[in-house]
Amino acid sequence: MVTPAAAWLTAQLMHRSTPHLGVFLPAGIPTVQADVEALGIFARCGARFFEVGVPYSDPFLDGPVITAAYEQALSRGTSVVDVLETVHQIVTTAWAPVVVVSYWGPVLQYGGATRFSQDLAAAGAAGAMIVDLPLEEAGPWLAASRQAGLHTPQLVSRRASDERLARVCSAASGWVYAPAAEAPTGYAGPLDVEALEKFTGRLRAAGTAPVITGVGVSSPEKAASVRHLVDGVVIGTPVIRPLLEMTVSEGLRAAADRVSLFAAALQTPRTPPSLPHRPL
Repeated sequence: MVTPAAAWLTAQLMHRSTPHLGVFLPAGIPTVQADVEALGIFARCGARFFEVGVPYSDPFLDGPVITAAYEQALSRGTSVVDVLETVHQIVTTAWAPVVVVSYWGPVLQYGGATRFSQDLAAAGAAGAMIVDLPLEEAGPWLAASRQAGLHTPQLVSRRASDERLARVCSAASGWVYAPAAEAPTGYAGPLDVEALEKFTGRLRAAGTAPVITGVGVSSPEKAASVRHLVDGVVIGTPVIRPLLEMTVSEGLRAAADRVSLFAAALQTPRTPPSLPHRPL
């Protein structure tokens, strides 16, 4: 049986007319105290769920902005305990479900799958996505998380075979995460929307979990271009960058403006392309 927080996340994603906006923020950014304030502001600007990142010293799947954010958080001593407190504060003040995003290293350093999952559930997290844990090695984590009532979202590559997609979707709960670009986080190049459409179609054929995208959805316009394909869009780098480059108050204002623009893009129907004029 899932926790109320996990059931809450499912209700958010499954019962929707338009995709929900999620925001990723590492714990401790812009500071340990201000991360809760930031997420609360983002909720008021249109974010409907959150990913809270566990700072890690070797985030090899991430680009330079998120890597720098992790380094800054670690330099201030941000720990898993701070992550748990951030989750608890957001769930109780911003009224939005939270999924923790982590590499496997911090889970082991904290004491392993059972302790990590139980403490996440106690803090009010809806689930946790371990981005570098191969499915073949995930058995103990999946068992511990399900025992704690947590969702176990899964990151999946579009290069995966249909057989592997089916296995990943079977292991996933909460959502399957389909990156919009096969690149590190922070990618700002063009998106192949047609390729993403084929990928999300394969995922929906393989399972029933909601489909979330991110990685490469670097502008509101790109969010609008993929909104018809997914149940949610997560942004990270567009809001983290101003928090790193500006003062806390200026960064919060700039990041909040970005969240508002992305939220509006997901709520606004796409305008069909105009047809070229052809003489009669």
